[in-house]
Amino acid sequence: MTFRHRAFLPTAFFAAVLSLSTTAQAVEYQGTCYFNSKGMPCSVSQNPFTLTMRWSDGVTETYSHQGNGVFVDERGGIWKSHPDATKGILLQHKNGNTVGFIEN
Repeated sequence: MTFRHRAFLPTAFFAAVLSLSTTAQAVEYQGTCYFNSKGMPCSVSQNPFTLTMRWSDGVTETYSHQGNGVFVDERGGIWKSHPDATKGILLQHKNGNTVGFIEN
């Protein structure tokens, strides 16, 4: 490896890390979150890897995106995107619970 290549590697590495970190940043949206049919003001941030709901009562839930509309909560619960959701986010657990979000 020549000197020029060795000098280029740190720059290339920094550029790769910077591009990954900027694409993974979450944008925060204000709206109403729902657990089953009970709503509460909240904010939601999402990036390609996680969905985080911050409820106004102080509860924060983070769901890891697994692909194909599947999310896993911090306790290992599996939530699937509801196919009939026409707006916002609607996740359904196999036990029948639903979690949703509609932006204001």
